[in-house]
Amino acid sequence: MGSGDWRWLREWAVKIGGTAYMLFLFAFVASHPRPGSMESLIHALPLAAVPALIGTLAVLGIMLYLRRRQ
Repeated sequence: MGSGDWRWLREWAVKIGGTAYMLFLFAFVASHPRPGSMESLIHALPLAAVPALIGTLAVLGIMLYLRRRQ
């Protein structure tokens, strides 16, 4: 991969990763028995990291494949 690909990948990784983390964070907060409480936020912070990472890597892999295929 060239330097342009790495720059493109870093740029999109931050955007997609941040969005995925926030979506999973909101989902885990909403699924807590007391949604909106500080306990639900503390509960959701570590739980949201793994699915957000997996989703981000999957989306970036597809995007990189489609970019290189052109």
